[in-house]
Amino acid sequence: MIKFIGTDLDGTLLNSHSQISEENSVAIRKAVNAGITYAICSGRTLQSVKGFFENDLKTNGYMVLLNGAVIFDPDGNKISDRPMATSVVDEMLMRSERDGFKVVLDGLDSTYVTDPELSGATYYEGVSKYNVLMDSVADLRKLNKKPDFSIYKVCFSAHPDKLSELKKKIESFTSLPVVISRSGASYYEINALDVTKMSALQRISAVTEIPITDFMCFGDYGNDLDMLKGVGFGVAMDNAISEVKESADYVTKTNDQNGVAWMIDKVLKNEIV
Repeated sequence: MIKFIGTDLDGTLLNSHSQISEENSVAIRKAVNAGITYAICSGRTLQSVKGFFENDLKTNGYMVLLNGAVIFDPDGNKISDRPMATSVVDEMLMRSERDGFKVVLDGLDSTYVTDPELSGATYYEGVSKYNVLMDSVADLRKLNKKPDFSIYKVCFSAHPDKLSELKKKIESFTSLPVVISRSGASYYEINALDVTKMSALQRISAVTEIPITDFMCFGDYGNDLDMLKGVGFGVAMDNAISEVKESADYVTKTNDQNGVAWMIDKVLKNEIV
């Protein structure tokens, strides 16, 4: 019996315009009203995920942030906090300081970006107090060493012409105590060792006493793989990469066709139990 539903955001709950459709919002509220526990499971920061709860979903739920590095319960209590070691972050930054890659450091509420090609794209939606453009990797290294600032995720991306070079660099990080996942064709995300969406869900399972076999989770890309494989009901979006589809128990409609709502409707009609 499905007692918990968790959804990724980008490419899953959000459509191609980075919006939650009314159909998806209504379906999630119906699930919560039926007694199902809900969570957003995302690589995004607190302010971003919190905004979707407050402005779109208009309901409470768990927030699995930064690929599982931080978890908040529906009452806003932090129940897990796993930042990266300063020394590990500095090692990666030092190794890539002259490579010209786009590099992002994620704190709990904000992102800090150095983008030599000014490409914009993922994780950078304009300069604001939550999205800060930095001049260089050297500046990111200084930020990392501030004693009152925790980094939960480091991201690397590159122009397609430099993708093979980026892959080699990422491979060189596998000897470090980190988890590396891919959230886009040219986007790599790095967390502390054993920090994944699945490990966060296991923590929630222990707190709620809901068996992980009663969890249904939705995703579309590489950083969702362990989550879809580990829960009782793994659901891939129809726009998901082939590896995710092959690993899932179900494939729903695309993120532009309200695929989350379509599957939740089946759950609430007891067509999937």
